[in-house]
Amino acid sequence: MNRRPAIGPALAPYLLGVARIIIGLLFLQHGAEKLCGFAVGRIDHDFGTLRGFAGPLEVAGGTLIALGLFTRFTAFILCGEMAVAYFRSWAPRGFFSIQNGGEEAVLFCYIYLWLVTAGAGVWSLDRLMGENRSPQSRTIQETITS
Repeated sequence: MNRRPAIGPALAPYLLGVARIIIGLLFLQHGAEKLCGFAVGRIDHDFGTLRGFAGPLEVAGGTLIALGLFTRFTAFILCGEMAVAYFRSWAPRGFFSIQNGGEEAVLFCYIYLWLVTAGAGVWSLDRLMGENRSPQSRTIQETITS
C-alpha cells in the first residue's frame, strides 16, 4: 500500500500564524471603530466605561496579536475582555449567542484561549525573540521533546 505523508502536521505551525494574523487584524478593527470611528463606527472616548476602555485594549491587543508579540499574555487578557463583554453586554439579551448577538465575543474568547495554549506560531516576533532563550525559559513541550 502506497501511503502519502500527512501534510497537516507540517503545515500546522504556518496555519497557526496565518490564523493569528487574521484574528489580530480583525480585532484591531473593533478597537479602531471605537477610537476613531473606523468604518463609520461609534466613537467612544469615555475611557471610564467598558466600551471606552475596550477601544485602546483592542487596538493594542489586536496589533500585538497580529505581530505575534507577547502573544500568550495578550491573548489571555483579550480572552478575559471578551468573556466580560459577552456576559455584561450580550448574555442578558437571551440564552443563545445567535439570538443575543454575542457570537463574535464567544468566538474571539475561545480563539484567544486557544492562542494562550498554542502560542504565536512560526511567523511571529515571539519566535524571533525566543530563538536565543535560555533552557530555563523553554516551554513544557520543548522540554519534553528535547
